[in-house]
Amino acid sequence: MNQPSIWIVGAGCGIGLGIARTFGKRGYTPVLITKDESTLQHMKQALLEHNIQADGVVAYSGQLDQLSAALADLLERSGVPDVLVYNASSHTPGYPSEVSISDLLQDFQVNVLGAVTSVQAVLPHMKARGTGSILLTGGGQALHPTPTLASLGIGKSGLRSLALSLHEELKQAGLYAGTLTICGFVQEGTPFDSSTIGDAFYRMHMEKKEAEVQLKP
Repeated sequence: MNQPSIWIVGAGCGIGLGIARTFGKRGYTPVLITKDESTLQHMKQALLEHNIQADGVVAYSGQLDQLSAALADLLERSGVPDVLVYNASSHTPGYPSEVSISDLLQDFQVNVLGAVTSVQAVLPHMKARGTGSILLTGGGQALHPTPTLASLGIGKSGLRSLALSLHEELKQAGLYAGTLTICGFVQEGTPFDSSTIGDAFYRMHMEKKEAEVQLKP
């Protein structure tokens, strides 16, 4: 039997590494999609220290054609993931009246459209197989937006809406989608430790129940 895999789009050395470590310790092969080579190599080395062999590619979630091509290549060489996590996030500080349309659009591409692109890349294959989980990293800005972080609030609200809609759609196909809404700042040694976040994602994948889990202090 092939080893199950988890793809993490927008993998970084915080949440992404925590998710990869949690699933890797439970027998999953992490596949890291990161925006630069140095991050990819650093994460692979960090996981090796826990005896976790990871794969990965470089692709920026804000460049949708690049992301689509990378995911198509991964599908061809690695097969269909058992779990897809969309973890990419981008924000330009500023009030709604201040943030430029170009910055807002770029952030929205990373925060929401990259997620849609990733989902649409793997979903037909998950449906054909009949199993799979799609997990989206949400944030408290979707529930209680900060005026000076308008772009992030819009993005996380859009991502939350996507997750709730996907959850209802995929129930019909026997698949699972959900979002973990992290209501705080990610910091080691706190309730928002990357390992705690990884554990929460793993429980969501195994239980396949709620459309949204909120991680609070």
